[in-house]
Amino acid sequence: MKGLSTLVAIQALLSTISGVFLSQMSFIGKVGISVAYQEYGIFKIWWKTAVLLFIIQLALLLVLWLVKRLLSRRLALAAFLLFLLFGLVGAYFTYLDFTTTTHRLMKMNFHTGVYLFWGTWVLVCLYFMAVPLKKRRIETRIDQAPDGTGSKELTDPPAHAPE
Repeated sequence: MKGLSTLVAIQALLSTISGVFLSQMSFIGKVGISVAYQEYGIFKIWWKTAVLLFIIQLALLLVLWLVKRLLSRRLALAAFLLFLLFGLVGAYFTYLDFTTTTHRLMKMNFHTGVYLFWGTWVLVCLYFMAVPLKKRRIETRIDQAPDGTGSKELTDPPAHAPE
């Protein structure tokens, strides 16, 4: 697939930016993680968060690549649309969570980091929907016999009888 390495580089960049934004949570968020929700301590350190998000994005990329390689075009498109829908629903529920619960106190940078993660998710889905899979060229040997064997017997042309 054309541009796959560029997509991975973009994912790495956006995961890093998202990790930095997530680590810039509000003071209340840092206290809450330190005191009550210690299992979310990874979000306080930007590079750990960036690595986690990058691994998730690479897993998504691998799954979508396998879908594109192994399934027919119709099934692959259905799978891409399903993953795209999952990303959009995830962004919507994130928005609801950030506007109706105490997560609204986490600061705009934290919210931006999460929305950037979902935006990268959608970007990967759209990439796989838009970029065609390279077709493999099937090479056949010219000197191959019609029966598939490698040898082709040369026969003498029929003698023309003089008229």
